[in-house]
Amino acid sequence: MITSGTTIGQLLDEHPELVTFLASYHPHFEKLRFGLLRKVMAPRVTVEQAAQMAGISAAELLGALRREVGEAEPAGNPVVTASGTDAPAARPAALATRRPVHVDVRDDIRQGVEPFARIMAAVKALGDEEALALRAPFEPIPLYDVLGRRGLAHWTECRTPDDWSVWFYREPRPTAEAATAPPSSKAGPLPDRLVIDVRGLEPPLPMMRVLERLDTLAGDDQLEVIHDRRPLFLYPQLDERGFVHETDEPEAGVVRIRIRKRPRKGP
Repeated sequence: MITSGTTIGQLLDEHPELVTFLASYHPHFEKLRFGLLRKVMAPRVTVEQAAQMAGISAAELLGALRREVGEAEPAGNPVVTASGTDAPAARPAALATRRPVHVDVRDDIRQGVEPFARIMAAVKALGDEEALALRAPFEPIPLYDVLGRRGLAHWTECRTPDDWSVWFYREPRPTAEAATAPPSSKAGPLPDRLVIDVRGLEPPLPMMRVLERLDTLAGDDQLEVIHDRRPLFLYPQLDERGFVHETDEPEAGVVRIRIRKRPRKGP
């Protein structure tokens, strides 16, 4: 059953003929005809996100897809529609004081190069008084949640249908009065930072999730990744970032990777 959370990659794997239907349904989906753009976009964009990127409702796109493949509309299964048709927000005042760090991934994506590692490297180096000015050939909606979890707000500007600028930035710090306010006694428990299960996720989401979590690793912490296969493309990224890793298979169909920071050499 196609749902709003089905990725375009999953959809086209099961129904490859939908490429033609999607391209004829809305001009935005013409990009899926091209192998390189499809390779970058399809695995990470859900039906709901695709609708938002195209400026149509998720309910409309989901209904059209279900009708095209002959699926009955399930009873009692309302679709939460995207808000992509909202009027664009005014440019935030905070951006007037932020120094832009420009990252243009339009050529990367057109050439089929995975831009995520480059984007995350720029985010990691971003100072409080800087803003990441990302230029892409489509609205990078999946990044909003990824970078939002890192405390970054965003402002989006559509120059043309295939030219988008998105500014990611940290909101101004609270005033001294707010910063010295007594902490709440009802603080919840700290999130579990040491185990992440990426089984069943479509590439490159497993790598994205692992690299995000590694940025929260402190001191002698060890991150344990539960995977359904050996992540051959992840290992070079770990080596480059200064992590050591061990992989074993505790049971059939389960791959476990233990990752920790490489010990510093003595003087």
